[in-house]
Amino acid sequence: MMIKYIPIIITLFSSMLYCQTIAVKAGIIYTANKGKVYKNGILLLKDGKIKAVGKNIRIPSKAKILDYSNYEIVPGFIDNHSHIGTDPENLNEFPVVFGPQHKIIDILSPDSSYWEKVYKGGVTTVVTGPGSGEVSSGQAVVIKTWGGTIEERVLKEKGGVKIAMGRKRNSPKTSMGTTALLREKFIKAKEYDKKIKEWKKNKKDTPRPEKDLALEAFADVLSGKDRIRSHVHSAHDILSILRLKDEFGFDLTLHHSTEAYKVPKEIAKRNVKVVGMPLFARIGISDSVMYTGKIMNDHGILFAFHTDDPVVASKWQRGNAGMGIRYGMTEQSALEAVTINPAMIAKVSDRVGSLEEGKDADFIVINGTWYEPKSIIEKVYIDGKKAFDRSIEQRDK
Repeated sequence: MMIKYIPIIITLFSSMLYCQTIAVKAGIIYTANKGKVYKNGILLLKDGKIKAVGKNIRIPSKAKILDYSNYEIVPGFIDNHSHIGTDPENLNEFPVVFGPQHKIIDILSPDSSYWEKVYKGGVTTVVTGPGSGEVSSGQAVVIKTWGGTIEERVLKEKGGVKIAMGRKRNSPKTSMGTTALLREKFIKAKEYDKKIKEWKKNKKDTPRPEKDLALEAFADVLSGKDRIRSHVHSAHDILSILRLKDEFGFDLTLHHSTEAYKVPKEIAKRNVKVVGMPLFARIGISDSVMYTGKIMNDHGILFAFHTDDPVVASKWQRGNAGMGIRYGMTEQSALEAVTINPAMIAKVSDRVGSLEEGKDADFIVINGTWYEPKSIIEKVYIDGKKAFDRSIEQRDK
């Protein structure tokens, strides 16, 4: 008779542990918070949140202690440009050219097989979205890579509207055609928004304008409710999207940004953010591109790395930081480029991206220097719960 109560007992026991105060001891804690690093530091957790972090932290008498004194701890890595959570065939609505109304959240799978390689690689939050086959392919979402239901893991449903500069497979066949189409759509979205506002003001006198989900998505961008995530490679396309920003005033982040190093002053003066190429496992990138992180930092541009998973596996996000250091970034700026910076760009830095009081307890335990390829991720915690434990996985093999 007791067998039927076992799941209930396990659930209650897990809840008790979750509510318990946990003190995590570590050899080094890198907080990604204004360069604060604590040797022999303590991370105090409760209810999935960080209660305190530092050296001289008082540990409550009944706290559970996790001793990682021989390890380094860093915040969970964040990938601001990914396509995980669904089959690749779902990412582009060919032959639609303009589809900003499409939402990646509608096709995200709760199946762990779509997510486990990501969180095992230390990436605890991603901005995942549609592909780049169309001029606009749709809306991304900011989501934890492990936890409860898809809805429970979402940090921000409006994760940015994807546009892709440059010529397309069928149409437009030139970069100027793509830019012209975007300008036309922004103008129409502005007009659409004006009609909706006029209708709301005079509902009794006029019929409601026909709903247009695509223009509504762009209208949200123009009003500041959402933002543009622009797939862009060449310098001339970067300048084109910057001109569109000048014209319409939307919030903009450049993604991939292969030739951003050629026009950093133009990017900086507009306060545009840059999500740069994955350096660790990308083929055919010139040395000039490899220095993008340093160049962006030198010009005061908010910069983050991405993997573009499945193009490059999420587990190499840590390697991107290591290569950034190899090409002139400081250790601190490289860490920020895979933690707090992508969180700030995604507008979720109040929850994730650094180890600070009040933030979600998302962190990684590593058995050596955090950015070295030879160092191994041993454990991953998300919301204060252990999402991955290498020792258990190896034991179960």
